[in-house]
Amino acid sequence: RILDRRSSRRAMVSHHRLHALAFAVTVLQIFPLALPFSLSPSLPALSLSPQLSTSIQQIPRSVAERRGEEPEARKNLMLRGGGEGVVDGQLEGFDKLGIGGEGEEGEKKSFNIVLVGHVDAGKSTISGQLLYCSGMLDERTLEKYEREAKNLGRESWKFAWAMDQTEEERARGKTHELGTAEFETEKRRYTILDAPGHKSFVPEMIGGASQADAAVMVISARTGEFEAGFEKGGQTREHAILVKTLGVQSLIVAVNKMDEVAWSEVRFSEIQTKFSAFLATLGFSAKKDVTFVPVSGLHCLNFNSHVPAETCPWFAGPTLVQALDAVEVENRATSEGLPLRMPVTDKYRDSETFVMGKVECGSVSKGDVVRLMPEEREMTIAAVIVNSREVPAAHAGQLARLKVKGIDDEHVHVGDVVTARGESGGMEGTSHGPVSRFEAKVNLLECKSIVTSGYQCMLHIHALETECSFGELKGLVAKKKDAGKPAVKPKFLRQGQTASLDILLNSPVFIDRYKDAPQLGRFVLRDEGVTVGVGIVTELFES
Repeated sequence: RILDRRSSRRAMVSHHRLHALAFAVTVLQIFPLALPFSLSPSLPALSLSPQLSTSIQQIPRSVAERRGEEPEARKNLMLRGGGEGVVDGQLEGFDKLGIGGEGEEGEKKSFNIVLVGHVDAGKSTISGQLLYCSGMLDERTLEKYEREAKNLGRESWKFAWAMDQTEEERARGKTHELGTAEFETEKRRYTILDAPGHKSFVPEMIGGASQADAAVMVISARTGEFEAGFEKGGQTREHAILVKTLGVQSLIVAVNKMDEVAWSEVRFSEIQTKFSAFLATLGFSAKKDVTFVPVSGLHCLNFNSHVPAETCPWFAGPTLVQALDAVEVENRATSEGLPLRMPVTDKYRDSETFVMGKVECGSVSKGDVVRLMPEEREMTIAAVIVNSREVPAAHAGQLARLKVKGIDDEHVHVGDVVTARGESGGMEGTSHGPVSRFEAKVNLLECKSIVTSGYQCMLHIHALETECSFGELKGLVAKKKDAGKPAVKPKFLRQGQTASLDILLNSPVFIDRYKDAPQLGRFVLRDEGVTVGVGIVTELFES
């Protein structure tokens, strides 16, 4: 066994050296330099082998940990564009990775989209098609997926396999982990966050929605499937509530599987009418915030180009990609002027400790000394990686991977927050550290009976998931018709009521008031697999 290990290590080193050489030669072919020798024009192009590609494909964090896989494989979670074929496609087209592309002044803006919706609506298939249409998924890999899916009698799953990489996901045809991939249009660089649709994996969906700038709600046009997701207890309804609660303002509704209803205008209008009315109750503006687009994910219709007139003569709106490009990007300049906030969504160790997350406020640069809350440990930023390449700094709104020194990965946890050194975390003249109690305004959406002080549930806030309990019930929030009346201090709460109350935590966490940093001040309450309430942080009490 020892000899086998040594041989295996030698083979791995040789394998990596060979592909490093191949990569260097390919770069020199594309970007010729002044060299003392010339490269022959007839030198064949070199590409990664399937074995090396497979080693850097998607491995979701929790699955990798459960299986005891090496953390090195997880470091590509935010680098990859789906499976192995996507990596090959990126190396063949350096522009898509940003290598040799526009400089920082002409850099395409990063934009994060989360795909949500009921189970089996076609979210992963649409994600795979977006990668394929943009050239990030190559033909060779797609053919491989098609053969493997055909062996399982599921040939239509081939595009979904670009996102669903684990054996369990592929065998059952259901996404379990939040998948991540990247693609580009002429206008922007997108990061896809492919959220699970099953109700058992809502926490993973919340993790994706909390990082998104916009959401694509995928709805199946099949008879009965839209109704299953839209009725009480369906994920179409719950996901819409969650994305609005988590701060997503723009929603693109992709009515999928239109080919299976013969591109029926009647069916599309029925879905649009019912769902628009529900979205209006959540605060979405039908004119400004919501766009409905009919698509066929399996056949890639109405993605990059319009559906032929003979197939769908009644729709003259935008394609899916046009709808994405038309979404207005939130002005992040104000967020950049605030102190640094980067909730940690993942971490791993590869010689050094790497921390992943979305920069919600401020910016972080190479060489900065930052503080990790709530344990208040200091660490130095050795490198900043955005969109698969090292950059001088990451700014508000960008998904980043930080190489840090001065801290072990054992002291980094999902839900921790990277903050600027020298400030305890306060904004607008306030200063606070970790908290184990805060005051909040909570709207109870669904509960089996009355709720009193001491009620326990799960709190989801930014990337954090932790247990909490209700403290003092301070008062009901008056409705508009009751404005001006004195606040009533309730003994208990019912479904549909909004109240001001204290929330108690078992251990200190780092959050912000909603008015200071909305991204770290809005939360979701869940109990026994049900979203029981949503709320915002109004006041903090230091531990």
